Amino acid sequence: MKQRINNAQVTVQDLLRAAAEVHKLPPNRRDWEGRLITMARLFRGEPDKALAIEYRLVAMSRMLDSGVLPGWAQPMTPDGSVSVADPVWQATATAPLEFGAEKEEPFFNKESFLSQVLELAKPEGHA
Repeated sequence: MKQRINNAQVTVQDLLRAAAEVHKLPPNRRDWEGRLITMARLFRGEPDKALAIEYRLVAMSRMLDSGVLPGWAQPMTPDGSVSVADPVWQATATAPLEFGAEKEEPFFNKESFLSQVLELAKPEGHA
C-alpha cells in the first residue's frame, strides 16, 4: 500500500483543487472523514491518488505547522486557509512520503523536503 501511495501521480493542480474543495466544506466537516469523502468524489475511480493527495496535504500542513518552512507561507486567514509558496506545493506533489508507526500519518522527511523546496525555488537564468 505504501508503495502504491508514493507511486500515485499527483500534480500541483490536483493538490490545489483538493485543498480548494476542502476549504468549501463547513469547518466541522474538514475532519479526516470529510476530507476523504471529498477526495473520493474529486478523484473517482482513483483511490490510490485520492489517498495520496490526502496524505500529501496533511504532511505539508504538518511541515508548515512545525515551523520548518518559515517564510514559505502566509499566516492563517480567518477561514482557516494559508497562502503557500509555489515551491512548497511542487515539493508536496513529488517528495516521497515516509511512513512511521502503524497509526501515524505519513510525513515528509524534514531535511530532504526543505532541500527540495530550496532547489525548486532557485531562479532560472542569469542576472
